[in-house]
Amino acid sequence: MFRKNNEVDKEKFEQMIDIIAYRGPDDRGAYYENNIALGHRRLAIIDLSKEGHQPFSYKDRYIMVYNGEIYNFRELREQLRHKGYEFATKTDTEVLIAMYDCYGKECVKHLNGMWAFAVYDRQQQTIFCSRDRFGVKPFYYCQSGQDFIFASEIKQILLMKQGDVYANRQRLLEYLILGDLDYTDETLFRDVKQLKGGYNLTLHIVTGACTLEQYYDLSRTRADRKSYRAACDDFRRLFERSVALRLRADVPVGYCLSGGLDSSAIVCMADSIIGRSGKEVEQHTVSSCFEDKAYDEQEYIDEVVWHTQVTPHKIFASEQDLFENLDEIIWHMDEPFSSTSIFAQWHVFKSAKENHLTVMLDGQGADEQLAGYTGFYSVIFAYYLRRFRLIKFGRELYYYCKNRRVSETYVAAKDVILNALVSAFMPNRLKMYLKRKLGYGYSGLPFSEQLIEQAVKGREIYQVSSPREYSLDHMKYSMSSLLHYEDRNSMAHSIESRVPFLDYRLAQSIYSMPVHYKIRKGMTKSVMRDGLDGILPDKIKNRVSKLGFVTPEEKWINENFDQFREQLCGACEKLKDMIDAGRVIKWFDDNKGEIKRGNYLPWRIICAGHWVDVFRVKFDD
Repeated sequence: MFRKNNEVDKEKFEQMIDIIAYRGPDDRGAYYENNIALGHRRLAIIDLSKEGHQPFSYKDRYIMVYNGEIYNFRELREQLRHKGYEFATKTDTEVLIAMYDCYGKECVKHLNGMWAFAVYDRQQQTIFCSRDRFGVKPFYYCQSGQDFIFASEIKQILLMKQGDVYANRQRLLEYLILGDLDYTDETLFRDVKQLKGGYNLTLHIVTGACTLEQYYDLSRTRADRKSYRAACDDFRRLFERSVALRLRADVPVGYCLSGGLDSSAIVCMADSIIGRSGKEVEQHTVSSCFEDKAYDEQEYIDEVVWHTQVTPHKIFASEQDLFENLDEIIWHMDEPFSSTSIFAQWHVFKSAKENHLTVMLDGQGADEQLAGYTGFYSVIFAYYLRRFRLIKFGRELYYYCKNRRVSETYVAAKDVILNALVSAFMPNRLKMYLKRKLGYGYSGLPFSEQLIEQAVKGREIYQVSSPREYSLDHMKYSMSSLLHYEDRNSMAHSIESRVPFLDYRLAQSIYSMPVHYKIRKGMTKSVMRDGLDGILPDKIKNRVSKLGFVTPEEKWINENFDQFREQLCGACEKLKDMIDAGRVIKWFDDNKGEIKRGNYLPWRIICAGHWVDVFRVKFDD
């Protein structure tokens, strides 16, 4: 942190470091110079010696604190050696600070990894901060008066700030009604911001001024008209490189395995890489399972386990301890979360810790890029219709309907087709008029027209114009919150989670591909399925059904109605400055026993009520 005219309160700053001891149980450090303080907790992954201690001093000029991993640090170290640099450690930390010394702010364009770091340049009197391209690692900050505070978690900033904690009413309303979280630089706490993925921030110490600069934008990637076969080959090559880089560690590495295509691809590719290396490596997977077959994917989990001979670990999360763990999970999350699937993810990482795994590979980012969500069908149908490519539309529609007969998906086919027709042929002005008249599609929820209007006014209403833009929309609105949950759940258990599908080279290659390489003959993620031929078991590769990472949330609510009603009433009381409690409870009572899959509203309200309690959040007038 930096204080313009005052010294840092060292006692409080030391507390700020230790409040997130779970993020770095292996070492701690602090650096103080006049009105500047830098602190760090270390989770040792690469070079477990004390040489990785931070804050890291370099050339008597730079002091750096850094969270994350630079996966290509070995290659970068060799490049720097050719430029005359010498290294005293085997850490990626030293490589990162040397890259900054060599390239300045342009260093981030050479990095392949996940990071949030800050470099204090004593000569230039600046603090340069950066967050990785997609925001895998967190970076929060608050500039209040003469103070600039930055941290990995919001609770650290709240500790250092003076006065009461207030909600950001607009963002909280968007979360409650729309389910949106983390898609802007604002948080649910007033005055606390996040440095968005792909951005740098420079604090000029003399003036106290901050400058923001975007250094990465996936949308600038150009389309590539390579053949489908070439695209499949590129996917396989880049995916293999991505997984191989993320296996680099001096601690045990495991895998989150849901049984879906994405996590299965990671496990199978990692097994292939390790098998060809000739090394004897014990491999472990951790999976969330349920006794109810409607939510369970053990059939596919077991297929991957048999195919790779990994050691499986299965957890069975239950609603019985949901509310016992809730406040603890919210405290780690800093913000409320959208569904109980985050509760199941919490238990996956807890099991990983119990089985002595320090690094876990997970499949976040594939659905958003490879058209894994049902909504992509509407977009591609509209895309073909708008261009009168009726043969392609008819063929894809035929395969879509054919595949749905063996799919467990719960989105009605007629809704997908209707959305495509509306998107393709209805003028945007009429579309927006009807959306406004129909409450933007949220009219069935227990909120007034005024609240719904207020919630959507701050959100860009997405206009379906191309599948590429739709993919970016998902990267903006869903990916950021999923990465938030991923980071907090893993780090709460002192585990580093790595996401191979968000390797920037792989992401750029996928984004450059035509949409019909991603949805082909009614199958999503076609380029991945065909690109990993021989790596994935056929049962996984040809799988049509998709559950997603889910829990029986609606079943838990319907079967434990009184308990959830009591929780909902308590939450409504805490949120009475935001919502009409009577209206919400009546809506819940009217839907007793009939909450449908995918309706996360009751949970969002309950979770937000607990969040208000945990962080003692207040509402201004």
